[in-house]
Amino acid sequence: MFYPNLLKAAIVRAELTQGEFAKRIGISHNALTSRMNGTTKFTIDEVDRAKSVLSINNSDICEIFFADEFPKSGKNERSIAK
Repeated sequence: MFYPNLLKAAIVRAELTQGEFAKRIGISHNALTSRMNGTTKFTIDEVDRAKSVLSINNSDICEIFFADEFPKSGKNERSIAK
């Protein structure tokens, strides 16, 4: 699941407007709006560029873009070795 409010907060922390952010990741402001409202999904390349532009780490990327797709550390994890 994508959390647009977390992305908006990261954009603000980077002292960018949404238009500037869109341009830096290589999409139009209209395309960003479409992604923010869930009409279109971000591509992996866009997510990778967002990580660089916003100077955020993998954990932040996962929280913003993929939070419900991966189990939290220590929860619902199965040990391979027994």
